[in-house]
Amino acid sequence: MKKTYILFLTVIIFLAACQKEENSRSDSFGEGSGAFRLEQPSVQSEKEIPVIVTKGSFGLEPSAFSIRIDQQGTDGTYTKHTSFVSYSAMIDSGMPLILPVGDYQVVASSYDQAAVDGRVSEIPYFEGKQDFVIEEKTVTSVPAFTCTFESVGVEIRLSDQFKAKLEAEPLNYSYSVTVYDGEASWTFDPDKHTKPAYFLNDCKDLVLKVTVKLDNLTYPERTYYVCNSNTDKVSIGEYYIITLDAGEAESKGLRLTTKCIGE
Repeated sequence: MKKTYILFLTVIIFLAACQKEENSRSDSFGEGSGAFRLEQPSVQSEKEIPVIVTKGSFGLEPSAFSIRIDQQGTDGTYTKHTSFVSYSAMIDSGMPLILPVGDYQVVASSYDQAAVDGRVSEIPYFEGKQDFVIEEKTVTSVPAFTCTFESVGVEIRLSDQFKAKLEAEPLNYSYSVTVYDGEASWTFDPDKHTKPAYFLNDCKDLVLKVTVKLDNLTYPERTYYVCNSNTDKVSIGEYYIITLDAGEAESKGLRLTTKCIGE
């Protein structure tokens, strides 16, 4: 199995909460409270995962990013103080947001993990965090911070030869690739799941269970173990491209090529 590894080009989303004004005093807040201000996120597209050229390819809209505000306790740990299903929902609730005096962290993400079943989906997970402090009767504007790719991406590609066979004879040619990271699994097939999948866990190996149908013959399942050979593991932030090249039935040819785009 041929493996090619190249350096990862991170997809970066800027949460552009630029500090257009200095933290300002106000007497309109009650005792022991202040306020928090966050501007609309934006997307940077200069550096991208290959084949993903715009934010539209991901289907991500920064205004739809979920926002969670955690308060720091005396032991240094954070607990959720409040959250919003999206940045737009936070703005609609009224800004600036009134908060008790204290230390906080704002977390922006492409979706709320707690609201999604399983640890894998077709939606890539991006996340960014920024600490801030609420002082009494003061509006705190949070400086810009970055939401980065916090998933393990897996994409299945077909060789031109296999793709042509599949399109010409869909009843005689097919495939099934189940990817398992030790906790979650995702099955790619031409009928249901063809888009990239994004896992939320790192692991030692991605286990691939591959079955192909060639010329109306289904061949036994094969198992492959895939990781980044530079680190001997699978890490958050990597993107794996799995290419299937199934030849003529007479040759029983199934070739699987993996490319890890990661740090």
